[in-house]
Amino acid sequence: MAQQALPGTVVAPDADHDAQRVVVMNGTFRPSAYFPNRGAGYFTIRNDDSVDHLLKGISSPLCQNVIAHHTNQQQTDGANDLFTHLALPHDSTMIFPRSGYHMMCMGIRQMPAAGSKVPFTFEILNGGSITVSFTVTAPDELTHD
Repeated sequence: MAQQALPGTVVAPDADHDAQRVVVMNGTFRPSAYFPNRGAGYFTIRNDDSVDHLLKGISSPLCQNVIAHHTNQQQTDGANDLFTHLALPHDSTMIFPRSGYHMMCMGIRQMPAAGSKVPFTFEILNGGSITVSFTVTAPDELTHD
């Protein structure tokens, strides 16, 4: 279910979306300590519906494009495109942490400050979109995202 706005009003990201069947939560965004135009996003996505759904994309005004990345595996075109066709099984929760698959925000022109919020929109096939704010954290020199 997409967030709806009355004409002339704006729906704030993170408006309570418990009534929605697909919920995105615990979003954090970390700028890269080594690449000035990219950062990593970590989140949990939950499908509370009794039917499967399909995530068909993630976008943000911060990023030229969003790809998937795995911290400890070779990067392939198939892995890059994970978030353009990710099955969300019914009654399930998926976690995208620092140490596994997560999203990479590429082509950042101006890096947001730590503590600020960045909107990310998750497009669900036949389910509209969900926009949530990710909290920006400080870069971590121990990781190479």
